[in-house]
Amino acid sequence: MGDVWGGLAGMLVALPSAIAFGVLVFSAIDPALAGQGALYGMMGAAAMGLVAPLAGGTAGLVSAPCAPAAAVLSGLAALLLAQGVPPERIPGLLVVTGLLSAGFQVIYSLVRGGRFFKYIPYPVVSGYLSGVGLIIALGQLPRLFGLDGEQGLIKGLVSPQAWRWPGLVVGLVTILAMVLGPRITTRLPAAVLGLICGVATYFLLGLVLPDLLTLEGNRLVIGPLGSDTGLVESLSAQARGLLALQVSDIELVVFSALALSALLSIDTLKTCVVLDALTRRRHNSNRELLGQGIANVAAFAVGGMPGAGTMGPTLVNVTSGGRTRASGLIEGVFVVLVIVALSPLIAWVPIGALAGVLLVVAWRMFDWHAFALLRHRDTILDFAVIATVVVVAETVGLIEASAAGIGLAIVLFIRDQIRGSVLRSRATLSSVSSKTRRLEQERAGTLPLILPH
Repeated sequence: MGDVWGGLAGMLVALPSAIAFGVLVFSAIDPALAGQGALYGMMGAAAMGLVAPLAGGTAGLVSAPCAPAAAVLSGLAALLLAQGVPPERIPGLLVVTGLLSAGFQVIYSLVRGGRFFKYIPYPVVSGYLSGVGLIIALGQLPRLFGLDGEQGLIKGLVSPQAWRWPGLVVGLVTILAMVLGPRITTRLPAAVLGLICGVATYFLLGLVLPDLLTLEGNRLVIGPLGSDTGLVESLSAQARGLLALQVSDIELVVFSALALSALLSIDTLKTCVVLDALTRRRHNSNRELLGQGIANVAAFAVGGMPGAGTMGPTLVNVTSGGRTRASGLIEGVFVVLVIVALSPLIAWVPIGALAGVLLVVAWRMFDWHAFALLRHRDTILDFAVIATVVVVAETVGLIEASAAGIGLAIVLFIRDQIRGSVLRSRATLSSVSSKTRRLEQERAGTLPLILPH
């Protein structure tokens, strides 16, 4: 029963976040595709929840779409759109990116590369995650205020007449519920409590503004999932889009897939380390990477979003009683049940509520402790590496940010080795005297040497 309750609690955290991440990715293509994005996130959560516990083996780990995946894929979608790729082809390219990322993870496990991820310098990981959090936050602020895509963020924020006040109110209520809710009750996860309060606020506003209670053409809610013809037909349409892919398309996404695989692997193994401390066990990093790769292949097969072993759902699962691999599998079963039974209701989830959830997630992802490195002269350069990674991630891209961070970390390591003082000592029998006290005649060698019989 502990695994059942843990799986249920893990689902309550993983599924709302997966929906929000899916909407984030597809909204980068077109805000009207929010419903298809929600389906993208849910199918990824279902596939990973069912397959990762069986293939991975780390007890208590919950796998689902995560923030790093959302940041990489939404950035890739925006890049492909800017390069002139037709919007209808981008969903297929995103799914292929997940497949390539899964393939890289399988390769990491086969070459026993799991142990190498722990050697990635802390400033690079900190800057990368902070950059991901900042990318998510900047992407969600326009949706929180209900700004049109043609308006810039700065121009929209200083133009209150362009704000959609119902969506803003719903988002602010969601944020407050997520921040203050855990101080009142810990029975419900913060994300679930925030969504409940956001949805309730939306329908209360609908009593005053009847237009909010209309689903068709309402850009303040997710809207119908996938297509009007149903789930199976929507997945079939995605499969037909995949068949139209060409080899040249892989060149467009291979570097993003490589960065995504590294991020997902780091996120998974970091969660496993924390899980080991809670359960007094030790995970097998190579086997877990293999399991995550297989799970992401399953997500590709159903047209879902890739993911990793995520910290939030995993901690909720363990603290709610989940102790074995069955808890992660049960979480996946609950995700499937919710998709089957409650998909029509998900269409009414407000965009502002999802934006509020993601803004809180982004705030918690940002490594605020990095500013403590400024207090000491010896760690200022480490902070400079973090800041460089964040700036490059925002201005150029996540792939370039990782390369810049690792390059700077190597330079700092070489600098420390050159400047460091290494003491070497050379000892010989003529320069080291014995601790045994001897007579002067013995030192001079005038006494006869007596050997034992």
